[in-house]
Amino acid sequence: MTPTMAPMKAMLTTSCLLLCSCGAEKFNETGSPEAARTGELSVLTYNVHGLPPEITGDDTAGRMEQIAPRLSSWDLIGLQENFDDDNNARLIDGAGHASTLWFDEQLPDRFYGSGLSVLSQLGIIDAQNTHYSACHGYADSSSDCLASKGFQAVRVAVGGASIDLYNTHLEAGGGDEDNAARQTQVEELIASLNGWSAGHAVIFTGDFNLRETDPDDLPLIEQLLGEAQLTRSCAAVTCDEPSHIDKILFRSSESVTLSVLSWSNLAPDFEDNQGVALSDHPPISANFSFATH
Repeated sequence: MTPTMAPMKAMLTTSCLLLCSCGAEKFNETGSPEAARTGELSVLTYNVHGLPPEITGDDTAGRMEQIAPRLSSWDLIGLQENFDDDNNARLIDGAGHASTLWFDEQLPDRFYGSGLSVLSQLGIIDAQNTHYSACHGYADSSSDCLASKGFQAVRVAVGGASIDLYNTHLEAGGGDEDNAARQTQVEELIASLNGWSAGHAVIFTGDFNLRETDPDDLPLIEQLLGEAQLTRSCAAVTCDEPSHIDKILFRSSESVTLSVLSWSNLAPDFEDNQGVALSDHPPISANFSFATH
């Protein structure tokens, strides 16, 4: 099915959106961002479990305040389950990135927006937000239809070229209807990756709710990787958690070559003073080298 396109409602903490390279200077050794043809990018994906405290059973706002300053070290971040206005502000203000995009557009029959945010130290050239056309469950099957799930696609400037940063949170639940919704969502992702992002290098963060060890999930993972020519960053460096649902995928292009330098589960770095995790998901990080041509 054709993805439902929603108007992009974005919060930008930089004064430049179009043709902006503010933030690429950090890779520059000669004084000009255009000269920064090689460098490194640090990437983080993190489901922050930003649901209301009535659902999480804890101090959601307090957790966001503790998470925010720990996000400042990464160049590109994809957050999931960032649903609340105030908590989004806490995360963005505390992290201090040059550009931020929050996909908070709420569909008419839903209770929340998408819960997706991108934080970038690179200049944003273009962006689009897309709601998925399928979901399953309001009061059962993980209640995915309470949220306006979808994906973000954000084009960022690097080394005189660009990379498309994707961020998503796919359908949860393990029933047949959930599997069917995820199938539709994966097909809509592939359509964008091979349409809007055709010919572009991609870094893809998200809570995919797909495990390689699940026989129902594996065909969808293989379809997404194969048809969109993506590679799991974990697999590229032979990490020790190959079937994690929180993933960072990537592909190179004719103008940008991406290589994975490292992959990390940073759960120990995102705990409170009592050693309690700040989310029900661990933050996953990958470091890339890039070369533009």
